[in-house]
Amino acid sequence: MLYLYNTLTSRKEAFIPLEEPFVKMYTCGVTPYDKAHVGHLRTYLVTDLLRRILRFLGYYDIAVTNFTDIDDKIIKKSQELNKDWKEIVEENIKYVFDVLKELKVLPFYVYPRVTYHIDDIANAVKSLLDRGYAYKGKYSIYFDVDKYPYYGQLSGIKSKKEWEQEKHLLEDKKNPYDFALWKFKQPGEPYWNTIVGEGRPGWHIECSVMSSKYLGERFDIHLGGSDLIFPHHENEIAQSETLYNVHPWVRYWVHIGMVQINGEKMSKSLGNIIEAKEFIKKYKPEFVRFFLLSTHYRKPLDISEENIEQAQTIYKKLTDAYNTAKSIVENEVSYRFDKDVRIILDYYREMIKAFLDDMNTPTAIASLNKIVSIFNQNPEYPIAYLTLRAFEDFNRIMNVWFEKPIDLDIINEIIEIRNMLRREKQYELADKIRDILQKKGIKIKDYKDKTVWYADI
Repeated sequence: MLYLYNTLTSRKEAFIPLEEPFVKMYTCGVTPYDKAHVGHLRTYLVTDLLRRILRFLGYYDIAVTNFTDIDDKIIKKSQELNKDWKEIVEENIKYVFDVLKELKVLPFYVYPRVTYHIDDIANAVKSLLDRGYAYKGKYSIYFDVDKYPYYGQLSGIKSKKEWEQEKHLLEDKKNPYDFALWKFKQPGEPYWNTIVGEGRPGWHIECSVMSSKYLGERFDIHLGGSDLIFPHHENEIAQSETLYNVHPWVRYWVHIGMVQINGEKMSKSLGNIIEAKEFIKKYKPEFVRFFLLSTHYRKPLDISEENIEQAQTIYKKLTDAYNTAKSIVENEVSYRFDKDVRIILDYYREMIKAFLDDMNTPTAIASLNKIVSIFNQNPEYPIAYLTLRAFEDFNRIMNVWFEKPIDLDIINEIIEIRNMLRREKQYELADKIRDILQKKGIKIKDYKDKTVWYADI
């Protein structure tokens, strides 16, 4: 059984979907005012990890992630660059799709955009207005937080202290903690003519409306960065439970730790933002997945040279063992074996248990490492078989080694020619063949009585 840490209850809980075998889940996506960075990558990859674990367990996941394609940040960026906001949005959404494809993130069911759901959002705002849970100000339509009794249940923030905001906005509200559902038309800003007037949606209402449009008025899992717990997710819950008359709206809230650079917060003001494509170009996509998933998802992830080098060492060791085990299984058989292999099965169980224990990837990696240590001491068929099975299931969940098509027959013929040259003691020519194959991504290991080859995946 899968266990997840639920921010809503502040504890680890057994995962039980509302409508088994289906799992409905929503991830807060990007606001495409700039290129996606490694922090966004981590959120997408943790979502991908959870979906692969669910599929491993036999569930049918229905996953949605959004694009906030109209927002204050987009408008500000448009003004700074003197560029049409739609161009900025389209460029940066394409950037996200390019990155997701490179990292082989599972496609989502739908990628709703705010500008495609304006009427849905306006209708939701009108419903809240008509039922007395919202009110009109001069600049916006606001949610009346005092009308919702459970405010603070997610974040623990219940004091409702005065938020930092401009004086004219404070004067426009009943209470400083009320938040905008709909922003009325302002000079020089994009707007839509709707049932609640000319303007555009507030930040929080869009996620409530779009997630429930595609997943239903109640669904299983909501994911996002830990920086969204308050106010975004707190406000989502307040307006959604009021709008749909449900409690709870979402059963499991999964929050992902922030990315740091050399121990410091990643931010534009510090100039240490790492763009997604830049990071993927420097380190191959498979390793990017491995590195960003190797720290427990709830903990901060620190990107530093030291941490990357440590991860590269582990990744190379695992990759070499995976390739060697695969080659042995593909090229050998066993008719008898006397060694005790139960310890490998124990470590395999430990690995799977770790994945199911709140996606504990560090422990899962450590368990696989234990299997590799046994295999490296005994690279023989039955141990290779069990090792390969462990790698295959590890990779079903982590997807950190991408398959590459190889013509096995041609490679085997070349290896046999090389072996013949070695038997004839033509070592110089045999080494030349080895070097050529290595340049093509085929690595060779010579043992006393056999040669093992594998693709450097």
